[in-house]
Amino acid sequence: MSLNLVQPGDSEYPALCSAWNAGLQHRPALILAARSAEEIAEAVAHASDRGLRVRVQATGHGALRPATGDDLLIVTSGMTGVTIEDDTALVQPGTKWKAVLDAAHPHGLAPLLGSTSDVGVIGYSLGGGLGFLARKYGLAADAIVELQLACGDGRLRWVDDTSDPELMGAMRGCGPSFGVVTAMRTRLVPAAEVYGGTMFWPAELAREVILAYRSWVSGTPVELTSAVGVLHVPDLPSIPEPMRGQSFTRVCLCHCGPDFSGVEELLAPLRAVPGLIADMTQRMPSTRMDEITMDPTEPLPFAIRGEMMADLTDEAVDYLASISPREREPYLLWLTRHVGGMPYRNAGLGWAQGEFVTEAVSVVPDESLAGVVRAFGDRFSAGLRSAATGYTPLNFVGSPEETGLAFTSQYGTHLAELKKRHDPTNLFGGDRPLQTDISSERNPRMM
Repeated sequence: MSLNLVQPGDSEYPALCSAWNAGLQHRPALILAARSAEEIAEAVAHASDRGLRVRVQATGHGALRPATGDDLLIVTSGMTGVTIEDDTALVQPGTKWKAVLDAAHPHGLAPLLGSTSDVGVIGYSLGGGLGFLARKYGLAADAIVELQLACGDGRLRWVDDTSDPELMGAMRGCGPSFGVVTAMRTRLVPAAEVYGGTMFWPAELAREVILAYRSWVSGTPVELTSAVGVLHVPDLPSIPEPMRGQSFTRVCLCHCGPDFSGVEELLAPLRAVPGLIADMTQRMPSTRMDEITMDPTEPLPFAIRGEMMADLTDEAVDYLASISPREREPYLLWLTRHVGGMPYRNAGLGWAQGEFVTEAVSVVPDESLAGVVRAFGDRFSAGLRSAATGYTPLNFVGSPEETGLAFTSQYGTHLAELKKRHDPTNLFGGDRPLQTDISSERNPRMM
């Protein structure tokens, strides 16, 4: 096969270098606009022969660092497609969740997508994948049935729990550190209809809403996955009044049914919290789950900081309430997601270590503000220290250096051994690279 590799100076190069995270721009030595699994496998072998590392991008939502002259970037966005087979979906590597939602819905099924269907299926799933069906059905990573992998020697192989249980377990939630996934089969769940949406209060009522949420959420059934946070809505023409340019405390939620008869009673305590501005919760087809958090679909230059939390302690509530006014800190949103009671396969991952995961997302319009945003991230972690477990799930890791926070030290040692076995030359890594010398230090932010 003759590879059509794009180089700096080629007309296609600039467009292929862009990521959804507009705060970075790739500058790899070579780019493959992938068309087939066989082509990807050949590109991997070519990178190995040239001494280049392999980077992969479908959409770039999870991009943390740019590809450089030491890298061959494989862009999979042109390889899309979904095949529904019984209660599974076989997806091509560039497929977004929207395509899976639309294909599964006529069968009365839904995938374990995140808060937006604009994200790529495979990258999201390999990093864990926490969505609004999670407390009932678990993580997207745990829904992976099998995957096709382009290995470091250029081979293509299918991996599942029978053929290679150790590698399959590592791929579920530990990112693309062992090869390039060229196809994946994911389990679907019976959730053609959900009851979901968001309730809004003024940002100034953050403390009252968080406290009410804390009292309420501990008694909710696993069919309901929810989150509390503050959103600073950008002042953009594309955003309708009266939301544009305003700040809100919000509770986002989704009940996956199938029995919705008790939902109104379940939500009554939240609706009784004084100051409620808008209640947008309703029954809806699962194809409309994007409406729950209304995540942006246009690329943004952003940075993320995440913390796994054992509880919403009084100190954590005080801190989150204190930063809620728009002028206090440089962030677009913070959101605390409830994961208590969620089923999971792997107790070695950070997901298993707490009841909540809190993220802060900041917009970084230019490099001059990067230091300001990093300093906020450090203050954010310090403010949650009373509740933090010392872990950060991989999807919420905000820098390549913090990948080790996504799993326990014991499991990290196991992963390092697998990495040495399957990728001894460290060909694969990506934005959240798995190292072969995992430190036993849990979380430097806890010191």
